[in-house]
Amino acid sequence: MKIAILSCMDFKIPGGAERFFIDVARALDATIVCLSVSDDLYSLYPDAKKVKFYPLQKTLPDEPLRQIAGMRLFKKLKLNYDFYIATDDMSLRFLSEKIPHSYLMLTPRRAFYDMYYPTLAIMPTGRRKIFMMVLGIFRFFDQRYVKKHVRSIAGISHNVRNRIWKAYQKPAIVIYPPIHMEKYRNLGYGDFWLSVNRVDKWKRIDLQLETFRLLPDKKLIIAGKIYPEFEHLVKKAPSNVTFTGPVPDEELLNLYGRCRGFLTTAIDEDYGLTPLEAMACEKPVVAVYEGGYQETVAHGYTGFLVSPEPSYIADAIRNVDIDPLSFGHEARKKAELFDYKIFKKQLLNYVHTCVHDQSSL
Repeated sequence: MKIAILSCMDFKIPGGAERFFIDVARALDATIVCLSVSDDLYSLYPDAKKVKFYPLQKTLPDEPLRQIAGMRLFKKLKLNYDFYIATDDMSLRFLSEKIPHSYLMLTPRRAFYDMYYPTLAIMPTGRRKIFMMVLGIFRFFDQRYVKKHVRSIAGISHNVRNRIWKAYQKPAIVIYPPIHMEKYRNLGYGDFWLSVNRVDKWKRIDLQLETFRLLPDKKLIIAGKIYPEFEHLVKKAPSNVTFTGPVPDEELLNLYGRCRGFLTTAIDEDYGLTPLEAMACEKPVVAVYEGGYQETVAHGYTGFLVSPEPSYIADAIRNVDIDPLSFGHEARKKAELFDYKIFKKQLLNYVHTCVHDQSSL
């Protein structure tokens, strides 16, 4: 069975979404149909060489025109596969009731739904009124298309499953993104904490900076792409915080293996793969008590879940620092529940069930 994974993304830097889609493609021996693929992807994340890509070699404009252009691109696309997996609300436009398919959702677009008001709040007043109308129109058509054309939905966490129900009143199964346990090793508990994420508006990096202002005797390394509009955070960071930018997979594994603990603070995170990667290295995690972190971090056993306030986060880090090794066994044990082997079996069963159920209609 020939399977295509449809994504309106440029595969350049291996963030959580890119790694997940590569894992899906490996598990299903599928082809990833995307906008483009950069050579940097292969050097930063060698696992990308293990899957097939079908780059469309298309460049899309910025939002909100990007949304319209992406929908038109996939609606007119001609492909010949047996099963299709759409991964975003633009590639979704390729799907119809006539072809076997699934919608594998990282999350309903947050600016349309759960982050609608925060998105508007950060815009200048003039643009805010325009975007209020634009987002409302996009949300209406998104809901209508999913309700009319999508026959099966999978979400990456129970948190996302709940968002799917609120947005579309459609049920979804949960397929957790995996980690490859064999890659991760505890290389000791070093003198630094680690944070791995894109530096953007959703990750609350400013919260991490303020936390480490309260901890001048401790160090934090933040690894991940820095978006241009957030470079000011790098400039105002305290001296005990270091930004590395994107790092190759081998170097990232080394950072996980040597860090003392892991910090993550995203707003209502969809799922949060990075805490599990740290836990696979037997490292304790301090995360905000929100979103998908509640599904992966066991409070008091693999780390701590705390309120998104610098003082509370700082207290949790101090508590962990007393004896980070004491969290190691439970952290690794928890991470094993999300291993790739379990994920692959679940995903194959899900796709076979979709094919069987939809071919009988």
